[in-house]
Amino acid sequence: MAEFIGTEQAVALQKHLRNLQSVIANTPELSNGGRTLHFLNPEVTGWEHVREIADQYRIIGFPVVQADDMVAQIRQYLGPDWETPKWLAYLGERDRVLKACETVQRDVLLPDGWRVEHHVEPPNMMIVEVQNLNLKTGVAPYPAYYMRSEAVPVLTSCIRDHQGVVVATASVADRYHAQGRLAGHVFAGMVSVDETCRGRGLGKLINALALIESAARFNWTAVTEHVAADNMASRAMIAACGLGDSAGMHSVIALRPGETFTR
Repeated sequence: MAEFIGTEQAVALQKHLRNLQSVIANTPELSNGGRTLHFLNPEVTGWEHVREIADQYRIIGFPVVQADDMVAQIRQYLGPDWETPKWLAYLGERDRVLKACETVQRDVLLPDGWRVEHHVEPPNMMIVEVQNLNLKTGVAPYPAYYMRSEAVPVLTSCIRDHQGVVVATASVADRYHAQGRLAGHVFAGMVSVDETCRGRGLGKLINALALIESAARFNWTAVTEHVAADNMASRAMIAACGLGDSAGMHSVIALRPGETFTR
């Protein structure tokens, strides 16, 4: 089990986020994304402070923003050499999402002997299994402390085959402040399906099941997921769960050259 994930710099940032959680929890403009710190209103935080953190940790995030405007501000306040990868922000309101997810749940059936698990405090072995599956599918895992809901409430869901092996996983993080810009939203994602089980709709199913379960546990009003514009399979999966492309809204990451950030 990896308490923290990634390069030395990434691990340092994750440790900092854990230690800073009491401050983040009381600051509506900030959000702990597990692997990076997100700024919801950098103009309120102050770009000078944003730059101090960015220079120290070499990676910061800006969720659900107008991409062109945010990239221009990053260039202006952080510098022209910062890289700015972005992902489409898909959004969905509760009723629409749950209706779509219930359809997925009805239509995608599991083989006999397969089962679904949901945990907000997953046991250590499940954390290991989920982290390993994420790594196999190119998804940078959450650190273990984050998966245990020690920073924000996080639901980890998985599908096990008849042998008890985790073959699909997804998560939902209730990570936005109740007085912040994304109040009531949760972030869903971290969807991974073992390559031996693809083509069965398991990604769509585990995403839908995680959203249904998290709605009951976290009582969210809206959900957001992030996806690369060229990842048509993931876009279709998210759309099937009732989320829509939000007309120009993206989630943007500011990176120092040489750093990486995966979905």
